[in-house]
Amino acid sequence: MLKPVAEACLRNQQPIAEALAPLLEQPGHWLELGSGTGQHGVFLAQRHPHITWQLTDVAEAQPGLRAWQEDVGLPNLPPPQELDVMQHRPPGERYDGVFTANTVHFVGWPVVEALLTCASNVLETGGWFVVYGPFNRDGQFTSEGNEALDAWLRSRDPSSGIKDDAAVIELAASYGLTFDKDQAMPANNRMLFFRKQGT
Repeated sequence: MLKPVAEACLRNQQPIAEALAPLLEQPGHWLELGSGTGQHGVFLAQRHPHITWQLTDVAEAQPGLRAWQEDVGLPNLPPPQELDVMQHRPPGERYDGVFTANTVHFVGWPVVEALLTCASNVLETGGWFVVYGPFNRDGQFTSEGNEALDAWLRSRDPSSGIKDDAAVIELAASYGLTFDKDQAMPANNRMLFFRKQGT
């Protein structure tokens, strides 16, 4: 199978890698939820050989993920795992970090809750949960492009759409994920950083 390529990943993988770099200085295990094409995981695993990066996504994404994983043959990029957060139990392993990119606006709130449940269940205490994508602020779109994207998303799935950052932060707190910081990213995207609190 040809490796799937998302042009958006090519544009944003470097800024994402730079934003995550301070969290990836020490050896550790990271889980990526909704890996999509797998490009982000490959890009990060290549730059951080001391980080084991676990790709996951739903069944239909597996062939593309395997194509990337097998092509690069990195020892720190194990075979992708099938994971649908609405149907599967979280992995039994513990992780130092969980990352997800461009997932939250594509799904409804029940899936967001399932993502948060999964992240909270697999993270070590003090571990990072990092979410990349577009977010509204104070109930308002931050750009005309984001407003157009939201309209397109809702036309295909009325339950989806760009979420308000405060709502995501409040919901995450109920799962033991405390907001740490918000970093502006190119193309009207943002990166929200959370820490897993002890029980």
